[in-house]
This record gives sequence, C-alpha cells and structure tokens, in this order.
Amino acid sequence: MKASLIATLLFLSPVCSGQNVEFLHWWTSAGEKSALNVLEKQLAEHQIEYHPSPVIGGGGDTALTVLQARALAGNSPNMAQIEGPVIKAWDAIGVLHSLNHIADEQHWDSVLYPLAKRINKTGNGYVSMPLVLHRLNWLWVNHHLLKQLNMTVPQNWEEMLSTMEKAREAGVNPLAVGARPWQIAQLFESIMIATGGVEFYKATLVDLNPNTINSEQMRHVLKQFRRLSMLTDHPLQDIPWDKATLQLAQNKALFQIGGDWILGELLSQNIQVPDHIGCYPAPSANGSYLYNMDSLIFLKSRNFDQQKVDKVARVLSDKQFQADFNKVKGSIPVRTDIDLKDFNTCQKQSFRDYAAARQHASAIPSMTDSMAINPVAQQAINSEIYRFYRDTQVTDEDLIKRIIAIAESN
Repeated sequence: MKASLIATLLFLSPVCSGQNVEFLHWWTSAGEKSALNVLEKQLAEHQIEYHPSPVIGGGGDTALTVLQARALAGNSPNMAQIEGPVIKAWDAIGVLHSLNHIADEQHWDSVLYPLAKRINKTGNGYVSMPLVLHRLNWLWVNHHLLKQLNMTVPQNWEEMLSTMEKAREAGVNPLAVGARPWQIAQLFESIMIATGGVEFYKATLVDLNPNTINSEQMRHVLKQFRRLSMLTDHPLQDIPWDKATLQLAQNKALFQIGGDWILGELLSQNIQVPDHIGCYPAPSANGSYLYNMDSLIFLKSRNFDQQKVDKVARVLSDKQFQADFNKVKGSIPVRTDIDLKDFNTCQKQSFRDYAAARQHASAIPSMTDSMAINPVAQQAINSEIYRFYRDTQVTDEDLIKRIIAIAESN
C-alpha cells in the first residue's frame, strides 16, 4: 500500500452526515449474526445508525483484502473488524483515529488484559479497540455419537487418530471440517502444539525459524498430519466452518477442532453445550492457549471526525455491552473486570485456561488466524499446508522447503 495515497483518499471519502456508522466485518454465520444483533442494539440505544458491510469468508482474509481495496479507492468504511499485527501496519500509514481519549476515560490500561494492550497500542497509543478473545485449540465432541460408539474423549493425538479410525470404520464421519485453507491450517497448529510443544510451535510458526522448520520434530508433526488427512473425506467437502459445525450438531460428525466461535454457533442453534456437544482442550494441548483477538479500527475520513469516533467507541467499549457481546459470540471478554458467572461452562473453562496459560507463558498467537506473522506470509503458509493435506503427492520435504522459502522472503 502506498501510505500517502491511501491517507489522501481516506480524507476524501464520502461519508453520510449524522450519527451513521458503516462497519466492514466478516461475521456472517448464524452465531456471529446473533452477536452483531447485540452490537446493533447497543448502537441504536445511543441513536447511532448502523450500516453493516459483511464480507463472506471465515478467517477474515477476504474482508481485509476488501478493506485495503476500498481504502485505495477512497471509499473506506467508518469502522472495520481487524486482527493482530496488521493493526500496526494500518496505524503506520496514518489512517486510524486515535482512541486515547476513550482509553483514558474508561481506564483501559487498568482493565484490559496485558495481551489486549500489546495488540491494540502502538507508539501513538490506542489505535484499535479490542472486543473478543477466542481460544482456537478446542476439541468439540458429539457426546451422543461418542456414547453410541462406546468410546471416550481422546487425551492425546494417538488416541484421537485411533478413535477417528474406529468411527470411520463404523460409518461415522470422524471430523467435521470444510475445504478452506485456514480450517486445515488450524488442525496443523493443534497437531504441532501436541507433538512439538509450545516452544517448538513459537519457533516454527511465529518466529519462522528455518532450523525448527527443517527438523526431525517437524517431520514427525507432518507424519501425524498426514495420518489425519487420510481419515477425512477426499476431496474435502466444500463447506464453510459453520456448515461443518451444523454436521456436528446434527449428529453427523463426531468431532470438530476449532475456535470457540463454534460455541457461539451452537448456542444460536439452541444446542445444549456441554451436554450434547462437549468442549475440551485439543488433545495434548500441553497447557497451551492458542488465541486470536478481534478488534475494531476507526478510519479517518472527511465526515467521520474525532467527536463521532469517540461517541461510537465509548458506546462499544461499555463494560455491559462487551459482556453481552462475548456471551453470545462464544468468546471471553478482553476486560478483567467482567464477571463470567452467567457465561456458558465452556467460556468459564476458557477463562480458567487462559489464566493458567498466562502464568506459564503458554498463551500463544495463532499463525493461521492473523495473530503472529504478516498477512502475506500467513496466507502463503496456509495455502501450502492446505495443499499438503489435500494432495498425498506433496511430500514432507516439499512442504518444508516451501515454508522455508516463505520464511526467507518474509
């Protein structure tokens, strides 16, 4: 992106007068729409008209591409959903409104988790508003099918693969998963943590260390990953993540591995969680908490001034709203002063696991979900992992070479 061009075009962007807010986001599933209804109601109660601009595609890659294109065209939204290191890149080109006034007014430095402060602050202070904290390395289990198959919840990946094999032999779909690169790459992250541990994961998928990428440990991870790939449909079903969750909910799949947006989806379908569908840390999670965090940025334009930004930011950083939004979304709040007594059992477990992970330095950013590396490298690695999973002709050495090449160009 050419910083000066984008900044100029943003200030020329036509925006409706009055308290109107266009919000670009990728929350398009039933559970996510339920959470957005909470957001829309909150804005409406404060006389702020909400204009959603949804972009279909879980993971957000498509939405971020649209955001960049709209910024270059001088037609940016007022507010956008965003994640991870790319926040600092948008701030560096000078197109984001400051949130420092609201942060001071509402004591963000005192009430936000340190992680939320690191992600949403730059040298200019707060330039984005954290909203939700998701855990990604969850195992979602259909208890009805598990009981029917006379099996128990797997505690490690050897047990997981063995259980999946038995389910497949019994004619049960062992794993609900769709044909999207980010969905497959999330499976890879969980296997890497289980097989190599937290430090190996950090070195390989956060630091992109060529020595750990090209290691015997990595080859062992890939062997497990290949075993997993052979237990799922080939070709993969061309479905988004929420349709895979529907299979789980309808007793058509035994397991799903993924973030707790799955919980939000299940709750929106009135599924009993954890009675019908249970939530467990992914096998051999080793005390890790693989996370992503959704934030909101406010983009500068001619008619969206700081006063309007402050009003919207004040409304959306409200403690009760953030509690209500997270409760529906399936995530946990980024604020430390919210009581989770009325949250779902899985969210309470997430809160406890995050607290433990913070103590042991095992809360780790998801490479797959935009929290660890730049978007170009992230999408390239996700694509290579996806290709390996789908094509048995792609060898361990092929994938290792490709990831090293991406790391070297990063």
